[in-house]
Amino acid sequence: MRNDKKRYRILWIDEEPDPLGFIDTGRRYDLDIQQYRSWDKAKVLLENRFDSIDAIVLDGRCVINAGEMPDPDFLYQVVREMESLFAQHEEAIPWYVLSSGDLPDFDKTLQRIAKGNRESMEEEWGRMYHRKSSDLQELCIAIRHAVTRRKDNKVRALYADVFRTMHTYFTPDVTQTMLDILKALHFPEESRNFDAVLYYTQLRRILEHLFRAMNRLGILPDAVMGSSDKVNLANSSLYLAGREVNIGQGRPVRYGRPGQYVFPPVVSQIVKSILVVANKNSHTVELDTQGRTVIQDYYNSLHSNNFLFGYTLHLCDVIIWFGRYAKRLKNKERQSGSRNYTTRNN
Repeated sequence: MRNDKKRYRILWIDEEPDPLGFIDTGRRYDLDIQQYRSWDKAKVLLENRFDSIDAIVLDGRCVINAGEMPDPDFLYQVVREMESLFAQHEEAIPWYVLSSGDLPDFDKTLQRIAKGNRESMEEEWGRMYHRKSSDLQELCIAIRHAVTRRKDNKVRALYADVFRTMHTYFTPDVTQTMLDILKALHFPEESRNFDAVLYYTQLRRILEHLFRAMNRLGILPDAVMGSSDKVNLANSSLYLAGREVNIGQGRPVRYGRPGQYVFPPVVSQIVKSILVVANKNSHTVELDTQGRTVIQDYYNSLHSNNFLFGYTLHLCDVIIWFGRYAKRLKNKERQSGSRNYTTRNN
């Protein structure tokens, strides 16, 4: 039977055998630990296939060049070369020291190599030094945690403007949802159980929180948005597009004067497309049974997530636009000393 479980590639530099079972322990945590007995050979792999390595484990004293004796200055020299490679690739790979810890001045050596990037990554990667005799399992757990978060960091870096805005105006759970979708786009091998139909509903929930943020900023009136527990997606979208909205009892309301709008036409069209697919009324976040069936049939026939990912990337642009709009709005507030929105009822 084919094993589709994602395995992480760990580079381990140690010239000694593995009597304590580090490689076997790693397998239990989906870590494919590949041992190299000298740094020069491991470095060639790292230089040529940097993106394929998920973490690095160093012995306390090992061979720098094949055929030589173990070097007492091994750690310091190797860490310097690794830092140079990280700088070239503009990304650091999580790294650790696995050693018996009985070398002369070992504590001082650890202090020297920990300064700088490794020390700043302690919270995200876990502690640097682990003992061979007792810490194999703890090290494997730390590596697994760090390499999983590394994928998160790559996605956050690719969409820095999106997540900067979401951290400011959206709740953590909604921000995590966007991260989950984008991780499935860029790292599909880690998202084999990804439910695209479920996440289409989550896109609409992200839009709901966009409308809530605009309401908090005074851009979207309460009467248009709806109750605090249930946003009227259709009315909110129409109002921000500069369209007239009926808020009940024959009372029409619009943003500003005819021809004025908050959403530029392209943004308005993206939002409308996300809302109307499989749910023409768009009054709720959840899809009804018929709406879910329409999207499910699409995935069953094409076996592709591109439908969802396309809308997700469009929504990223909407969020970037909103972040810039909100920033301009706040700058105007500071200059005028008060809010001055053009929202009015006709």
